Amino acid sequence: MERSMVKMIIVIPVLLFMDWIIMIFVGCISGLCGAGEKFYCNFYCYFGISLLILTMLYAGYLFYDQYIHRKFYF
Repeated sequence: MERSMVKMIIVIPVLLFMDWIIMIFVGCISGLCGAGEKFYCNFYCYFGISLLILTMLYAGYLFYDQYIHRKFYF
């Protein structure tokens, strides 16, 4: 397998794992600070969705950059 393919296979799960860790950290800290249902239904959900969207956009950028500059074909 090409080196760039291995890099992409490793990068995306690591990014998603980091998103998961960030969400756990934010959830635990806000729970300890006494955040209520309104926080989790509003800010926490929107924060998680936007974090996941930004991660997927970054992964898409990595695929696009790989395709354009190195002619990486799937």
